[in-house]
Amino acid sequence: MDTNRKYRNRAQELDKLINVLRDTGISNVEQLTPVFEELVKGYAAQLHIENLTSYELEYIWLKLVTPL
Repeated sequence: MDTNRKYRNRAQELDKLINVLRDTGISNVEQLTPVFEELVKGYAAQLHIENLTSYELEYIWLKLVTPL
């Protein structure tokens, strides 16, 4: 069966996005302002990750504020 969509590992994409955010210094509550969604979606667009859900944004938030 042919498919137009290539396989995507969403968890791997989100981890990639989280690492980019951490590398830019975005990793604590003080930096996660009401513009969090716009900021994260902007980085996601640069990484060609599309259509983040509110649950994925919450996941990213929790991963950023949780110590390694």
